[in-house]
Amino acid sequence: MSSIPPKYYYCNQNDFGSVDGYERHLVTHHPDLPGYPGPADIALYGLEKQGMSWKREIKANMEWK
Repeated sequence: MSSIPPKYYYCNQNDFGSVDGYERHLVTHHPDLPGYPGPADIALYGLEKQGMSWKREIKANMEWK
């Protein structure tokens, strides 16, 4: 699985080529938005899920050890 989404969450930009390119776009074009949105961010901003590993929801009854 890639470490960057296939397309950006907040605009139509895609094909960043690297994590650096993705993060450079984030800080220059969308500085106040999360670049790696989790489930709460996706719900808050109405974003489209892209199947990234950090979006895994944690069940409320899960115990932390």
